[in-house]
Amino acid sequence: MKNISFLTTLFLATALWLSPVPAFAADCASQAQKLAAKEGAELLSVSDLGNDRCEVTLRIPGKDGKPPRVVSKKTKG
Repeated sequence: MKNISFLTTLFLATALWLSPVPAFAADCASQAQKLAAKEGAELLSVSDLGNDRCEVTLRIPGKDGKPPRVVSKKTKG
């Protein structure tokens, strides 16, 4: 039984290591940084939604003495 558990764990670890998830995550992070720079905002969080889509949460500075706003935007990853 220990051999089956070990082999299953090894297989799953290999499958995760070979999966494209890190590439998508890197694309999301890159897109989020570009969006934050374009908006002049602080990047708060990035979520990979799958299907080459990301959700980015930004803190946009307020204008004319107004407080900053927190917005979420969806973008291509």
